[in-house]
Amino acid sequence: MCWQGFQKRLYSDLTSLIEKTLETLGNQLESDKQLNTWFNNFQQLCVNHAKATEILESVFAYLDKTYIQCILRESLRDVLVDRFQRHITKKSEMRIIYTFNLVLNNPGQFELNAVKDVLKAMYKISADNIYLNPTLFQNLIEDIKMPTNFEDIIVRHTTLETKYQLEKLKSEGWEPGQSFQSKRSITMMNEDDEKQEEESSAKRRQY
Repeated sequence: MCWQGFQKRLYSDLTSLIEKTLETLGNQLESDKQLNTWFNNFQQLCVNHAKATEILESVFAYLDKTYIQCILRESLRDVLVDRFQRHITKKSEMRIIYTFNLVLNNPGQFELNAVKDVLKAMYKISADNIYLNPTLFQNLIEDIKMPTNFEDIIVRHTTLETKYQLEKLKSEGWEPGQSFQSKRSITMMNEDDEKQEEESSAKRRQY
């Protein structure tokens, strides 16, 4: 086998292992039903991947420069970031948005240092992860440097936040095309019906 063939095989084996590992971890994370359990596992996963990225970049530096960058025109770091986003971040996007909003609105819900660990690890993996909650990243990471495409990140966050709010409304019974006022009216009608039923029951008991 020639040298380039060896590099190609090594790269294929390495990325295949990374892909399978992250896919397994992503599926396990997705199956976590309890929010605190999910958050603890997500924290560990982010921290571990940030460390693993540094180690792999160092160990496979020669492969990175002579094959991945030179022949494939990308970098090992780009590959690691892409796989993490695909199998972890994207799969858990709505849950991350929910959790980060929860941290902003109710800081005592999670241990502050654990939240900081997640944010720092995600920022270390890719500064673009700020899109998940720019305010939280700015509030909890000291001297954070905003990416040059920060305006695009804000737009991306706004789009994602809108998607999250729509998903939340749908889960509460709202349908597209139904106004918020009509949903509120239906809710009030249901409350009135329940109230009338309670009053009727009370009258029947009196007789």
